[in-house]
Amino acid sequence: MKGAYKKDPQRKAEHKAEPKPSGEVGPAPKFFDADEKMIWEDLAGFGFWLTDADRLILEIAVKLMSMFRNNTLDGGGISKLITALSKLGFSPADRSKDQAPGAKEPDADPYADFK
Repeated sequence: MKGAYKKDPQRKAEHKAEPKPSGEVGPAPKFFDADEKMIWEDLAGFGFWLTDADRLILEIAVKLMSMFRNNTLDGGGISKLITALSKLGFSPADRSKDQAPGAKEPDADPYADFK
């Protein structure tokens, strides 16, 4: 708990209606070619926090990454790729905002009694 719920307890109730992912991101779509399937496996492997709720944006990121790796993505496309990857939590700033399923709880502060 970062204090947001302590400060505004009603915020917790607002989040109860949010959809909950039901599983892992799963295998690449069957319509992907071999290169796209490899990119899917890379991103799904690096993004261990991804769930089935991330599949649609991951498909977009894979298509854009494939174009990027084939040098067919222009500047605007690169910006879209960065945005898609950020939405999936692949930038340090975005990762710090997300709570990944199975994320490790912070270690207890050994100096808490002295504060």
